Amino acid sequence: MIFELMSNGSIATLPRTARPEGIPEISGPGVVLLLPYNRYLLGHSFMRNYERWIWGKPGSEPQEVFLYENGPQSLALDESTRVTLSVEVVSRVRSTLFSQMLPPGEHLPTVLILRGVLKDHPVFREDGLIQNEPLFLRHIEKDGTLNMTYWAVRFALFRGEFEAVARVKTWLRTAGDLFDAHGQAPKVWFSLTPLPGGKELAEMEALSFSVDDLQRMVSQSALPVVLFSKAGYLVLSDFGSSGGALFRVWVFLPSQLWNELRERRKLSIRDLVVSVWGYSDALDALAERAHYAHSCTPAPVVAAR
Repeated sequence: MIFELMSNGSIATLPRTARPEGIPEISGPGVVLLLPYNRYLLGHSFMRNYERWIWGKPGSEPQEVFLYENGPQSLALDESTRVTLSVEVVSRVRSTLFSQMLPPGEHLPTVLILRGVLKDHPVFREDGLIQNEPLFLRHIEKDGTLNMTYWAVRFALFRGEFEAVARVKTWLRTAGDLFDAHGQAPKVWFSLTPLPGGKELAEMEALSFSVDDLQRMVSQSALPVVLFSKAGYLVLSDFGSSGGALFRVWVFLPSQLWNELRERRKLSIRDLVVSVWGYSDALDALAERAHYAHSCTPAPVVAAR
């Protein structure tokens, strides 16, 4: 896919035949953005699971650059000349590259972890199905909970986020059959400061929790703290340690879910928070999966020259 950065900061799609000479050739997934001052930005799949971006002048040695989600990118041609890519442009070129790449992570380690937790699920009884990744992935698309759990564990293993794997397992063990069965799902927010940010505050206020309510929760000497409103229950807990990154986790549950988890299933407050957090991890993983290609054919290893 080839784009051109326009003078108004937007990008236009060009036909593949418009690729100028001197831009490194790649095989496999790739995106080219033509820039002013005879420069280009090229993104490609690196070692199958990673994105790699380089930029420069056609025919010259390119420089590596890193693009980040939700942030603009400034490319310096010299001390006085820069090309700036807006957040929207960065998001567009990255999403275009991801849409050509297979999702990262390894299939069999993911399945082995899931089989240990969901050993009674019929999908894990057929070794032939487990070994056949494309067939397995098509099969689990019919099972919403299993599908989102698979991608949550796969992505977490890829990143080395073993605490996320533990959270997802807690959700499966305590409420894997529950959240999707209700019209109103739980919610979770995070904050490094005593109170969450403006967007999160607005969402909590929409659930009938005022800023004064939240400040009273924060002022308590011991956490977790639970507050009830007509919409349900809000829990404030903290994670981390004094020597590490201490942060706050806010969890909301409608009254029906709270009663099921606390009164019938006898979950501790901590397990309740971790379970909702694991469910949120799984939802995020499902959204992340949607960014990647849906073909199950392995992508070739790509090298830019």
